Amino acid sequence: MRRNRHQDYIKAFGKNLKRLRLSKNLTQEELCYRSGLQLSHLGRIERGERTLTLPTIYVIATALGEEPKTLLDFKFKAKKES
Repeated sequence: MRRNRHQDYIKAFGKNLKRLRLSKNLTQEELCYRSGLQLSHLGRIERGERTLTLPTIYVIATALGEEPKTLLDFKFKAKKES
């Protein structure tokens, strides 16, 4: 599998999503029910294995009761490419 050059950012997004979900005391199953996403898809997003589209970010944010920008508000330090 070819490594996405933005993989670290995608992983950071997934960690932030998981942090937000847990802060609202939601299981993955509950968030899937609210958002209409499949459990396996959400799991891959949280593990940083899937890139997302803007509509998916919107659906997840709405299911969490947040603005989409909240999902994108996290610290990220890019690694220098060699």
